Amino acid sequence: MFAIGHFAIGYIAGKASAKTLGIPVNMPLLLTASVIPDVDLLLRFLDHRGPTHSLITMAVLLIPFLIYYRKAAVPYSVALASHSLIGDLTGGTQLFWPLSTRDFSAIDIDVASPLNATLELTLFIISIALMLKTRDLRKIPTDNYRITLILPFGAVLGPMLAAGRGVEYTLPPLLVVPSLFYLALFAYSMIVRLRKR
Repeated sequence: MFAIGHFAIGYIAGKASAKTLGIPVNMPLLLTASVIPDVDLLLRFLDHRGPTHSLITMAVLLIPFLIYYRKAAVPYSVALASHSLIGDLTGGTQLFWPLSTRDFSAIDIDVASPLNATLELTLFIISIALMLKTRDLRKIPTDNYRITLILPFGAVLGPMLAAGRGVEYTLPPLLVVPSLFYLALFAYSMIVRLRKR
């Protein structure tokens, strides 16, 4: 799944958990959490969908945040976990690394396929509609921690530039408009942050 789908799933899952707990959510942090596992695309010595996508790795990293921030950390933890548990189970993920390097896959959908692009576009439309309804879209340029949007910005820009590890990471044409939307939103949000300093 490309960043577009991860943002949508992370937002929907994180927002649902925040609403259940009755706590506010920081939109830049939520969107950033939804793509953190893909940092392995920058770390060429790691297999994609390997250690950074492992539930064990996530648990080790999240436990201190959950202990310190308690329920306030839950939406971000949910968004992070949704990356591997929902978004990347279409192509296989090493969910239990380092205990196992076996790829777990719920359904085999090629990330570059028209089916995947259509699924991500649908998720994008649903999530943007929810963001508009809840006014969360307006919070992205104004919430604290907007500088963390540099990671989601890169997650969107990389496939647009075909900077991934092969053809499978080249952005399908169907996802170009949603990608441009997020690039503009993230760039604007980070520029607003820098101008206020």
